[in-house]
Amino acid sequence: MRLRPACGRTAEMSWRDTLFGGNSAAPSAPRFPLGARLGGAVTIDETPFKILGAQFGFACPSNPQMIEAIGEIDLDEHGAAGSKLTRLYLTDDAFIQISTTNGQVMDVKLFVYDDTINPTNQADFQAWVQGGSRLGQPYYELDERRYERRWGDSVTGESLWAPPIVFEERVYKTNPSKSDYGLTLYSMLYERDIEGSERTEVLVVAAEDSGPNDFCISQALGTTLRLDDLEIT
Repeated sequence: MRLRPACGRTAEMSWRDTLFGGNSAAPSAPRFPLGARLGGAVTIDETPFKILGAQFGFACPSNPQMIEAIGEIDLDEHGAAGSKLTRLYLTDDAFIQISTTNGQVMDVKLFVYDDTINPTNQADFQAWVQGGSRLGQPYYELDERRYERRWGDSVTGESLWAPPIVFEERVYKTNPSKSDYGLTLYSMLYERDIEGSERTEVLVVAAEDSGPNDFCISQALGTTLRLDDLEIT
């Protein structure tokens, strides 16, 4: 499994704001938010995607989608006490990301994977996370669309690079009480406006390290969902 206008604030503030802004708080279930469970189903309201059509760089997955795995990322070590990202990995190469603080849902996003880049060796992988690499540049181009970086200092020049944010993810596939494996994500968030809409399209690029010889560069396109845009059963 691959399993995931700029402000002038620092990276430590900027990336947290983009993860936890958007929806008003809502109560979560005891184990996973919104009652999500392994083997459960997700139904997404396709109306916004039908209205905006090809303006998005991705298509909404067909309904319903099964939850095949669940990932958890604790953000305590990043100074966001009580905050967590929960990712519901779906059948059709997509995931729902739920941002919570102290058990309350703060933001929900749908992501659909685009092409994956497979480095040939560890050195090629490291080239993606070192200073000046493509991952962390002020702009990122994908499928002839240009996305502006959201994490890091404000963009004041083409050469201004920002280091990716490092997350540790635990993935549950069989038992919700015990993770099956873990991986390290070197992530950067990008965004572009959707013409004629208040919505934006986000792009999360992650250099995923699952072990000495297991790594890839994932590119996932998505957008924010309202709580009433999806149903989890």
